[in-house]
Amino acid sequence: MTGGVIAALTAAVGFGLTQTVNRKSNLIVGPTRTAFGLLSAIEAALVVRVVMTGEWRMLAGAPMESLAAFTAAALIHYAIGWTLLAHSQEQIGVARTGAVASAAPLVATLLAAVLLDEPLTWAVAGGVGLTVLGVALVSTRRKGSAGTMDGGAFPWFGLAVAVCWGSSPIFIRTGLDGLDAPVLGLTFGLGAALVIHLAVLVMGSTLRHGSWDRQAVGWMAVGGLTGAVGIGAQWVAFGLTTIAVAFTVMQLATLIVVGLAPVVFDAEVERLTGRLVVGTVSMLVGSAIVVWL
Repeated sequence: MTGGVIAALTAAVGFGLTQTVNRKSNLIVGPTRTAFGLLSAIEAALVVRVVMTGEWRMLAGAPMESLAAFTAAALIHYAIGWTLLAHSQEQIGVARTGAVASAAPLVATLLAAVLLDEPLTWAVAGGVGLTVLGVALVSTRRKGSAGTMDGGAFPWFGLAVAVCWGSSPIFIRTGLDGLDAPVLGLTFGLGAALVIHLAVLVMGSTLRHGSWDRQAVGWMAVGGLTGAVGIGAQWVAFGLTTIAVAFTVMQLATLIVVGLAPVVFDAEVERLTGRLVVGTVSMLVGSAIVVWL
């Protein structure tokens, strides 16, 4: 097993736990606050790590092109992608959001083939077909009850998450060409993205509406630790193996999310159904075909 695959497996576990924690906070303070608070907690953990290792000194000689690429990757993947993730979880639940977002490897594989000249085969057609089938199964409409999430709504937010997550690795690879320090690049990029994110929230007065619940802050702190491990391992994986392989292995996070959702959340929309299971498996198999055949 290569270092890239091990890093991707570590990222999968971190992401699976973080998505579940993300939903717990989302139920208390809403999606926008949850995304910003969780990412701030992750950045705090990353900063502590960079200071303790002394890796921050490498920033002095880092090319501006790399720093800009890291910032773009973090802004697209986390500030935008995770905000959309929280909205999707609010709309269709954790399990279905995790399943739909698992289409991200297809976006990443296609972009990597076109922009980075990574391998692309005819098997992609079969993988795309299975993934589309999976999305259709997961998002099939059903009647919702008053006061509950619309588990049958078409998952536009979830699909947007897949696009954000699938496109950000291109920027990560660009940044690593000039600064081969993935966790440092992540720390810088996420910090810069959070400054932009904060400015947008302040202009929209989002942070001034309502209070920061203590329980939600506690969930964000836990998510900061699991998220820092997951994201750091993800960026390391992108530097050690192809984007397609790294992303496919990381889809194991979906299995963790789908498995934990019925246990952690007492909501009808989080219940496992045959359609959800088949749809999730279909998307995972489709992604695997794209990578390994």
